[in-house]
Amino acid sequence: MLIGYIIYAAWNRYDSVTEDCRKMKALKKRAEAADVAKSQFLATVSHEIRTPMNGVLGMLDMLLDTELKSTQRDFAQTAQICGKALISLINEVLDRAKIEAGKLELESVPFDLRSILDEVVSLFSSKSREKGIELAVYVSERVPEILLGDPGRFRQIITNLVGNSIKFTERGHIFVQVHLADHSNLATEPKVESVANGINGHIDETSVVSTSVSHNTLSGFEAADSRNSWENFKALLSYDTNDMAYGSDSENVTLVVSVEDTGIGIPIHAQGRVFMPFMQADSSTSRNYGGTGIGLSISKCLVELMSGQINFVSRPNVGSTFTFTAVLQRCERNAINVSKSALLHPLPSSFQGLSTLLVDKRPVRATITEYHLQRLGIASKSVRTIEQALSVLLGRNGTSLPRKQLSMLLVESDSWGLKMDVPLRTRFLEMKQNGCESVFPQVILLSLADSDKMKAEYGVDSVITKPLKASTLAACLFQSLGISITQANNEKKHHGPDSLYGLLLGKNILVVDDNKVNLRVAAGTLKKYGAKVECVESGKDALELLQVPHKFDLCLMDIQMPEMDGFEATRQIRAIEAKAHEQTDNADNSEAGSAAKKAQWHLPVLAMTADVIQATHEECTKYGMDGYVSKPFEEKQLFKAVQKFLGPSTSS
Repeated sequence: MLIGYIIYAAWNRYDSVTEDCRKMKALKKRAEAADVAKSQFLATVSHEIRTPMNGVLGMLDMLLDTELKSTQRDFAQTAQICGKALISLINEVLDRAKIEAGKLELESVPFDLRSILDEVVSLFSSKSREKGIELAVYVSERVPEILLGDPGRFRQIITNLVGNSIKFTERGHIFVQVHLADHSNLATEPKVESVANGINGHIDETSVVSTSVSHNTLSGFEAADSRNSWENFKALLSYDTNDMAYGSDSENVTLVVSVEDTGIGIPIHAQGRVFMPFMQADSSTSRNYGGTGIGLSISKCLVELMSGQINFVSRPNVGSTFTFTAVLQRCERNAINVSKSALLHPLPSSFQGLSTLLVDKRPVRATITEYHLQRLGIASKSVRTIEQALSVLLGRNGTSLPRKQLSMLLVESDSWGLKMDVPLRTRFLEMKQNGCESVFPQVILLSLADSDKMKAEYGVDSVITKPLKASTLAACLFQSLGISITQANNEKKHHGPDSLYGLLLGKNILVVDDNKVNLRVAAGTLKKYGAKVECVESGKDALELLQVPHKFDLCLMDIQMPEMDGFEATRQIRAIEAKAHEQTDNADNSEAGSAAKKAQWHLPVLAMTADVIQATHEECTKYGMDGYVSKPFEEKQLFKAVQKFLGPSTSS
């Protein structure tokens, strides 16, 4: 009986475990089906939303190219900004869905990190000026000029962090720094223990109030993280100028990026859930500042995909400093092929050999200005007061900048001062009377305020409106110094936005889309750059025009169309080309052979879709497509997509 009971119990247990396994498998299938259904739902919804938004933004872009009154232009630009904000919100939600599904992958292309940061500064320059906030970027000299990685995702992380800082900061500054990890650790290691900060952003309440905080910052306001003090910043600068080896043999580069602001900070009770999706500090945050609360969670996921970590130090009513690491790869400029060179943005070289004298009472801000001047090849020396600047101009104090080479005197507006206004003008007048006009430098004011108003108020030669970035600084200096811009124009012609015009000029392009508004938008955009465009509304109509031989150089194909979608149309296009190749191979005589050379057809087909989840490179390649552009597409995206097919190295 005992043996029988044991066998009976074991069998019942076996049946129970088997039934549990069956239920688990069934639940697993249901969960996987639900995940697929969710992804398909998001893809469909995003397509349905982005398709009309493509028409809205495209028509607004075409409207802004027409002659409008100032009020009309303001209305159109405001509508365009709101539309782009909606597209950005859709992208964030879709990014979160792709991350959860494990389908988000990073690309690896060469890019210029400093240009990426300049673009972020441009994005927020208007808002920072409106609030009167100092917005600045500094990249260590030790950071390689060209890196291999995903520039779009790196830009997305920086944009999320700076966007939050702009949103929650009403006075003071926002300062972005990029250093090598080894040097950053060396410079900040002694003070790390003074701030109890966890990797997920938790902070000990005892460290909220700092007893010794340096106000020698970018704006003069107190910063949350004492590790970003001027003393540590000077230590990092000393590593930049030191000639010792720093591991240049390694292919990987670990960057440390910090975004410091002097905003409202994060309440202590909310700091533990900062990186949770759709979570904000409290209800008043979303009510007063807006936002969805998923930007930081997406940034955390992207940082981890880059083999890095993100943390922060925040003190209420003082500010926040977010710091993250990212592992990228080195890339030599001479190793970049022609097709990828368009991703780089070279600066003009017309300023090589010039020198300037900078007057700025804040050393951190002066260092940032010198960083941008150095990028343009301009030697600089900084002093704290205008009296010291006058001594340098008169040849005192042993300056290293020869008077004959001194081209500019840059003065920060808050370093000018009412007391110094009259003595400076008087001294300049004395210098002119003493025959020093030939070495008299251009006086340029650096200010956050309106340039015309400041120029009239201070009586200077020119005003450069901050925040600073290399390209706008170069444009202002071209105008102020009267330097020939022929070289800059030539460089723009090859590397700037006009290069898209050079690619599309005279090219025959077929656009296939069942939405008439999207057809008008795509045709208008392509014609603006000199292309010859034909539009059809179905895949069947496209097949009739693409019978070999045809005249088209490129085809933009919508994916979701009735009767015949873009994938099926592309498959049949490749079948037509394959049939033409077979007929060519069977040709015997020389006349047919010459025709064979003309019959090696392969029309580049790019998927034109608003479905940003399904429109992956692998999906397009499976059906014979050469790539894709997501709607609404912009100039840079379009250039990147068509450059390898219509570039100068591509044979007709």
